[in-house]
Amino acid sequence: MRGASDEISGKPPGWPAALHLLLFALLIAVPLLLVMGALLIRATELERERVESRIVQAVEAIVGELERDMDRHLSVLRTLATSSALAAEDWPAFHEQAKAGLAGRAYIVLLDAAGRQIVNTYLPYGQAPSITGDPQTLKRMRDGQRVVVSNLFVSLAVKEAVYNISVPIHRAGELRFVLSIGLTPNDLYQLLQAQKLQPDWTALVWDGNGMILARSRDHARIVGTAIGSHLRDRQPSMVFRTTNIDGLEVLAAVRASGMSDWRVGVYFTASVIDGHLRDSLLVWVGMILAAAATVAALALFFGRRLTKPLAEVIAAAGALGRRQAFDIRPSRLREANAVVAALQGAARELDRSSAALRDSEERLRTAAEAADFGPHEYDVAADRSFRSPQMRRLLGVGESPASFEDGLASVHPDDRGHVRLRKQQIISGPEERYELEYRIRRPDGDVRWVMDRGQVSRDGHGKASRIVGVLLDISRLKEAEARQRLLFDELNHRVKNTLAIVQALADQTLRANPDRTVFTREFGGRLASLARAHDLLTQESRRGAPLQEILATAMAPFINEGRSIRIQGAAVTVPASATITLSLMLHELASNAAKYGALSVAEGRIRIEWTATSAGSFVVIDMEWVEENGPTVAPAPRQGFGSRLLAASAAQINGELTVDHAPVGLRCRLCFRVPLPDADQAQPHEEQASKSSAGR
Repeated sequence: MRGASDEISGKPPGWPAALHLLLFALLIAVPLLLVMGALLIRATELERERVESRIVQAVEAIVGELERDMDRHLSVLRTLATSSALAAEDWPAFHEQAKAGLAGRAYIVLLDAAGRQIVNTYLPYGQAPSITGDPQTLKRMRDGQRVVVSNLFVSLAVKEAVYNISVPIHRAGELRFVLSIGLTPNDLYQLLQAQKLQPDWTALVWDGNGMILARSRDHARIVGTAIGSHLRDRQPSMVFRTTNIDGLEVLAAVRASGMSDWRVGVYFTASVIDGHLRDSLLVWVGMILAAAATVAALALFFGRRLTKPLAEVIAAAGALGRRQAFDIRPSRLREANAVVAALQGAARELDRSSAALRDSEERLRTAAEAADFGPHEYDVAADRSFRSPQMRRLLGVGESPASFEDGLASVHPDDRGHVRLRKQQIISGPEERYELEYRIRRPDGDVRWVMDRGQVSRDGHGKASRIVGVLLDISRLKEAEARQRLLFDELNHRVKNTLAIVQALADQTLRANPDRTVFTREFGGRLASLARAHDLLTQESRRGAPLQEILATAMAPFINEGRSIRIQGAAVTVPASATITLSLMLHELASNAAKYGALSVAEGRIRIEWTATSAGSFVVIDMEWVEENGPTVAPAPRQGFGSRLLAASAAQINGELTVDHAPVGLRCRLCFRVPLPDADQAQPHEEQASKSSAGR
């Protein structure tokens, strides 16, 4: 009866907000006393787990750093084991080499298989003790161990407790030497100090015999003493409670080193943990009690302040549903004001939605016109295609609806069979989206490439019911792809030719100069000349280069060194097939001049001059290389690779090469011909090209 009367009077079902807040406060306050004990117990466990986690992290970090330190020392030993002085058994040299490599941070000991000390860098060479002070390591090496980290022992040279890290050196499968690096416990102490443990934390390291190697506190007093059996016999596990060597109760964790028989322990004073936990729990209890009382009081106070703003928000929501104007004064409740602002914004958005939708439809239509793509829709059941005006313009067809076969009529005959089969697969298959590329032939005979992309809608049985898509003209993209393939083919041809030249240069240079240094210099210079020639050809994708630029580029390394080189001649373009060959010839001539000819002395100079004469469909180039003020030139007793390269290069460009080893300087004359340039290039004519010269 109450629910019915509420609906008649217009009151919504439910309880007031003030009553909800009051019940919320009561539900928090009553169970709080019951939960408090469980929270205190859990807080104690969490605090202990946090401390135990820190202990485990600390001991694992120290073990990791210890093993990294051992690995660094092993790297030093393995490097020294490859020493040529050790291989030659040059002990004085090996002593100095090992001592210099350590820079005073440790010392190196070299034993023979019998345990006699050969080298000990802690002492001057020749003063090493006769036998080893660590026979246990020698025995373990004889038993086949590859790496040994010793226990603490008293060194015969240092006269105090040390430890060794050792590696074996075998000859012919037998142990010949043992190479060790000697370290003091102070090195381990520094490692522990680097961990920067807090005052209540202690870390220590002990060896396989239970002797303490280092401790982060009271190191000097503790080192060398035996660890207690309660820690020495403890297997690595989680954190446990015990007493330390000073008799204090601690939480501790122990981990074993994977590279030695050593163990590492970290412990924390238990009394500190207990005190912190006790203080934290007392503070926590007080805060919970105060919070419970505050929540109960504030729930009653704020419950009354929520009722009025919420009622006004409800009234505004009703007015919005009826599309009526509403006006609400701001309240002190931010959330209620936010809801009111959202309702007012929703009202404004509703007013703008219709106009925005119309504008959006108009923009979409304009975008389709600008992008030149044609939307289309195909009703599978009715076998009818509805084409947009853009698509009809692309196909060059009229406005009437088209069937499946009508649509295929616009496809190019060579592609029609494939497109028919593919569209039938789309209709009958499970695809939801598709993409096709094919050619169309317009009624005027124009052939274009198009991309057909669309979405397939299916009924409840999975059968295609409607296909909506767009048709895009991609003819320009296809033309660009064809041009790109042509460029790739040309690039492939050039790369293959270049690789053949590089292979020939390497083979002939190596035959002429088996010395590795000479080969590297000669071959590198020829490769650099080849690279500069290719730079000329790749500029603006040219199929050739002006002769003036070829000469300037080939001689640039020598001009930059201040050599006197004069380049002068008619303007003429050399095709790509001759550019690389001509560059190699010029580099070879310049290299010989730098080693034996005019460029080998400060006052020497070179003139390179040429003429270009038209002869039918070719241009005949007559180029002369003249060296002056150089040393007296004498012909080589036998033909070297450079001479063979010049002759072969001249033959490759169908040229005639003459070489005159005149006493006043080498003279070379090269006569070859190149095809006439294209119509858009200047015809060859006798004019003085720009001069490139350098020198004193």
